[in-house]
Amino acid sequence: MENAISLDASPDASLDATEEAIVRALSRVLGRELPGVTAQTRLFEDLNLDSTSVLELLMAIEEDLDVEFDPDGLRQHHFQSVGALSGYVREAGV
Repeated sequence: MENAISLDASPDASLDATEEAIVRALSRVLGRELPGVTAQTRLFEDLNLDSTSVLELLMAIEEDLDVEFDPDGLRQHHFQSVGALSGYVREAGV
């Protein structure tokens, strides 16, 4: 069992580079470590993001990845999970 727990604590084992950048930004915005986050982790339900946190997250991702988001292109489904947001970030030019 201990091995399974330590594997879960290493998010980069299953995340791509964009997802890892999102998790780092999420960690800063939420002010806590986020072990075990996967592409399927839901932003609102699992991480308790709110509308203010979403704005902070977007600004952090823009700064970290040197990308600019078009607010008119953002939809609710882009924030369903880390993977969904990562897909949007890649579409935006990362």
